[in-house]
Amino acid sequence: MEKATVSIKILRVEIGKIKDNALLVGFLKDKLSFDVELKKLDSNLNGVIGSYIKNGNFKGESGEVKSIFTNKDIKSIVLVGLGEEAKYSLYVLSNAIADASKRLRDNGTDSFSIFLESFNNGKFADEGLVEKVALSSLMALYKFIEYKTKDKDKAKWIKKITILTNSKQSFDSEIRYACTVADCVNKTRSLVNTPPNVATPRYIADYAKELAKQSGLRCIVFDERQIEKMKMGCFLGVAQGSVQKPRLVVLEYDGAGKRQKPIAIVGKGITFDSGGLNLKPYPYILNMKDDKGGAAAAIHIIEACARLRLPINLRVITPLCENMPSGTSFRPDDVLRACNGMTVEIKNTDAEGRLILADALAYAAEQKPQAIIDIATLTGASLIVLGNVGTPFVCTDENLRKKVNNASVKSLEKIWELPLWQEYEESLKSDVADFKHIGDEGEAGVITAAMFLKNFVKDIPWVHIDIGTTVWSKVDKGVLTKGATGATVRLMMKMLREWK
Repeated sequence: MEKATVSIKILRVEIGKIKDNALLVGFLKDKLSFDVELKKLDSNLNGVIGSYIKNGNFKGESGEVKSIFTNKDIKSIVLVGLGEEAKYSLYVLSNAIADASKRLRDNGTDSFSIFLESFNNGKFADEGLVEKVALSSLMALYKFIEYKTKDKDKAKWIKKITILTNSKQSFDSEIRYACTVADCVNKTRSLVNTPPNVATPRYIADYAKELAKQSGLRCIVFDERQIEKMKMGCFLGVAQGSVQKPRLVVLEYDGAGKRQKPIAIVGKGITFDSGGLNLKPYPYILNMKDDKGGAAAAIHIIEACARLRLPINLRVITPLCENMPSGTSFRPDDVLRACNGMTVEIKNTDAEGRLILADALAYAAEQKPQAIIDIATLTGASLIVLGNVGTPFVCTDENLRKKVNNASVKSLEKIWELPLWQEYEESLKSDVADFKHIGDEGEAGVITAAMFLKNFVKDIPWVHIDIGTTVWSKVDKGVLTKGATGATVRLMMKMLREWK
């Protein structure tokens, strides 16, 4: 897949002694002051930075980026606004670094340096600051141009980023973590962005096998005959309308002792969702290649864990198929039987994701993991709940809930828990089967979908993350670019890195 390799390193040297195309310097709106090192640099530049600020050309507003051309050893000084100190946070920092990185790339710059101390007002530990600066810049510089042909050779890329610091710490682990996670976020984006005529179930299964080979993972791929033997009737029901045959991919990583129970991650992998016989109308059928976002994230989460050698055992299960209309498609009013024996009455073929997850979750539960986490582009209702800003989730275990919330704060991926009140089970009752797979139309869609899935995880601690909205971005802002976002990779890596 098309990408540029960005070198990122730490350098301990005075900012006035470096040679580079650009130097990023952060300023709070209410603290447009210079430290000793910046004063010395400004003096060597004949006071150009101070004059620029004094004349009101730069005010330190959040999101403000201004360049001063010097044509010296540092060709441009880039002033980055961080807003008011009271509102300054790692989230503000992350987006400021990301936007400035994009600006420099688009202006034709191929390398730049970052004056780390200017982005720290004393609130942040240096380790966290380095990690966020590196991760934000690498995520921001992602571009997907694999299917472009016109002027592809003229694409602009950043080749090198240098973080300048006075600290005596090495930051090797922070840089390694940031580079690994950014790479896996960006590979998730590329897999989701890959068009559905290319990224078929077989393609993704082959992709996972190759990734496993490179990362030292075990990989098992079940074809349609084996899936049938496993009695995954819900999964096969969704898949039966397409000429593309389904695949069930299982990836295994053991970074802890054999006595430790694994953590299971289940990723929804609908490679294209037409809605089936309940066909999606235009424009809702657009971008339905993103319905494999959960599977793509799960595959790269386990890759990152292996590369970082995290001390955990992990199992990733990704059911992969298309949901297409044809003479063999499953229908409303059909009754499907899941691999755990439960029967499901179908009411809408466009609620297919929870059906393939039902069999995959039941399979995961059979492995007796210590926890199950599923990642799925499950509902459009997630847009109503939190808009494009955050991701809703539900959870059945207090300890797991704390892990997820803690990881959200540290990763900067915003999530919010919804309740699993027993009243929501009422709308899933069926007259002809064990239950329906959707509740009453328009009522608590995220929660009723989760209530359905809860039937397949037994009493194992479980969290369901609905990335139906946050899997895709319509804007190019901050760490986001238009297209796939790589949702949950940062979140999950923070949680798994600190798992106890």
